[in-house]
Amino acid sequence: MKIILSRKGFDSTYGGFPSPVFDGKLVSIPIPSNNNQESSITYDDLNPLGVNLGSLIKELGKEAKYKSQVAKYVHLDPDLYEESLPSNNRFGARLEGWRGLFGTDKAAAGILSNKDTGVNPGDIFLFFGWFNHIINKDGKSVYDNKNKGFHQIWGWLQIDQIIRLNNEAERSSVPEWTKYHPHYLNTEMKNNTLFIAREKLSMDGYDTKCIQGYGAIENYNELATLTEMDPEKNKFYYNQFQENRGKNQSPNEDIKISLWKLPLWFFHEDITKRLGYHNKDNQRTRASWFKDDKYAYLKSTSPGQEFILDLKYYPECAKQWILDIINSGSNSN
Repeated sequence: MKIILSRKGFDSTYGGFPSPVFDGKLVSIPIPSNNNQESSITYDDLNPLGVNLGSLIKELGKEAKYKSQVAKYVHLDPDLYEESLPSNNRFGARLEGWRGLFGTDKAAAGILSNKDTGVNPGDIFLFFGWFNHIINKDGKSVYDNKNKGFHQIWGWLQIDQIIRLNNEAERSSVPEWTKYHPHYLNTEMKNNTLFIAREKLSMDGYDTKCIQGYGAIENYNELATLTEMDPEKNKFYYNQFQENRGKNQSPNEDIKISLWKLPLWFFHEDITKRLGYHNKDNQRTRASWFKDDKYAYLKSTSPGQEFILDLKYYPECAKQWILDIINSGSNSN
């Protein structure tokens, strides 16, 4: 089994601000689209966890941007919040049989489809994104300005089917309930691939029959936070990273979002077995990894979307970590 830490949701380029954490809830905002051929869904149409995204964005005094342009439509991918659209919606997005979906294309799809190191049915995506807490200031909802936010795991999808949409035979076989998805609608994407979730999670040796094969983690829990949020440790390891590369130390005290704290088992003694994109046996990659007696620390690469980890090289506790993440505040039960 492999897990894929997959970066999804608003970022500084696509969206322009963090997805919010408020009243203890995590709400991942899908990135905007500038292509009405792949989507006619707007933020006003979506209500994950009972929160209307259009109203939320307005309340925060923000505008969703595709690069630098204000965008009207939504690239609803991955689509994991079943209740975000009513069953009778005009997009055909919740027809009978619906399950979670995720699509990808171009270079990211190439990484996932690599014949030696790519993914297969049964592997699990753990989706993470950029989040920050919302506070009330003078009667208004605003982002907490203590820091710029953090990377947080917010959803999962275990692969049931992989459909290569550029292959006409595979494209013609997709279930009717998938045909609203932007990766199905946009026929111009290269390496266009659609992942369909399992109905129920399946992991050898674990009782997962009550857990969906896809879903969103509803409530904020530090267990699912990737960023090292201790300011002193964040600064220490980031400056170690800078020093290892012959660079100047950071002059400011800001939390570096891409400096992660991970379970110690992530620090495999063979660097080539570590997390994808961070597993080349060279000085630059080694400069990104650290550990103490409890945790591994990683200066994660940016940009980068799909980071694959092959669990056959890791202890059994890695699977338990996945379950703990999924159950850390999820809608899985």
